[in-house]
Amino acid sequence: MSILEMVAEMTEENRMTLLSLKPLETDLEQGDRAKRDYEAVSVALKDTKENSLAGTHIVIVGGGIIGFMSAYYATQAGARVTLVEAQAFGGAASGRNAGGIYANGRDIGEVALARVSMDLWAELGDNGLDVKFQRRGHTIVALNATELSLLQRAKDIYSRAGMTVEVREGSEAAAELPFVNPDLAGALFSPVDGQGYPFTSITSLRDSVRSRGGTVHSFTEVGKLIREGDRVTGVHTSRGDIYGDYVLIAAGPWTSQFGEQVGANLPVRPRRSQLTASERLVFRGDFPFVSGNRVYARQTHAGNILIGGGGAWEENGYHTTTTRKALSVYGKYMTEMFPGLARVPIVRAFAGTVELTPDHYPLLGAVPGAPGLWVSAGYNGHGFGLSAAAGRLFTELLSCELSQTPVPQALADALTDYDPVRFSEDQGMQKP
Repeated sequence: MSILEMVAEMTEENRMTLLSLKPLETDLEQGDRAKRDYEAVSVALKDTKENSLAGTHIVIVGGGIIGFMSAYYATQAGARVTLVEAQAFGGAASGRNAGGIYANGRDIGEVALARVSMDLWAELGDNGLDVKFQRRGHTIVALNATELSLLQRAKDIYSRAGMTVEVREGSEAAAELPFVNPDLAGALFSPVDGQGYPFTSITSLRDSVRSRGGTVHSFTEVGKLIREGDRVTGVHTSRGDIYGDYVLIAAGPWTSQFGEQVGANLPVRPRRSQLTASERLVFRGDFPFVSGNRVYARQTHAGNILIGGGGAWEENGYHTTTTRKALSVYGKYMTEMFPGLARVPIVRAFAGTVELTPDHYPLLGAVPGAPGLWVSAGYNGHGFGLSAAAGRLFTELLSCELSQTPVPQALADALTDYDPVRFSEDQGMQKP
């Protein structure tokens, strides 16, 4: 009997968290494609010429991690950047997440981008940015046989994708996780996955952009796009009009309204995401990013345990209040998975607004029908981890346009699922 047949006969509930991959619906050949895409993107980004954006002024709408990563790489390539943010920098979801930077658990169509992003995060740290990137690994915990069988299937797919993943069963898995339930069925572990710290990352990227002549404005609201004919040439803001050669929308859940102004379908909807933080623990060790039983957790560099999840209690919309329901659910499920942390006090709860697209893939590229306008948004709660790849790829794609050089076919193929044109009704390519 195959793994697929075994899982189909099991009735135990699947409560794993952060396994976006659908093991029963994903072919091993899709893993092969993810490996090829990772290699194609990695090669394309290594061959980039210096100062490929020299003399170009880019206006970036959005001061979250996607906006600042895009600004960082654009200024590295010689562009002049003006970034505007309606609130505080990193004040939305970019500053209210657990800092996960990993590929283990990702949908197979996102694995290549996640792996490239991890490599770039490591380079950022090596280049002196205070991102606090560490490869402590990511462990997806299975509490029953059904979950473990799904992880075994996921391991086969991820291995074909070129990832380093290991299935550990029972006591072996429990022995490597402090405070965990000793009755684990097993776990899927990737030792190369990582985590960073949102607040220092945003601040360090901001300082780097400024040091290269970039201008950044917080608490600056953006209204309508400025157009000359069909081309977008700037934005109306509360500080006055700002013009540029290109405008990049990196506004997260506020992205759709800009697409509507130019008749482009950029379907992004907002949803609340909540987190809690424990008091600092004396324990310090190689505590990996851990997910399972409807929650996820990590230990920060300061010692706090961050706990999040997401479920039916979360609302669509721009809600940033925390709820008693979420706190209760997180406490229950976290205690079941980590009984050793049951008496650790929770000292903080906070919420942000994540952005969701209909097919759960981001929008990255030129906006159809609006020359001069680009978008990098819709990262479905994965934006922090994917942001380095998103920013670097924006620079690469724009460099190809400026030099009138075709995007390498292998790179174009790797990014097909993220092309904003896929939702354009005019192109007849809108997905359900």
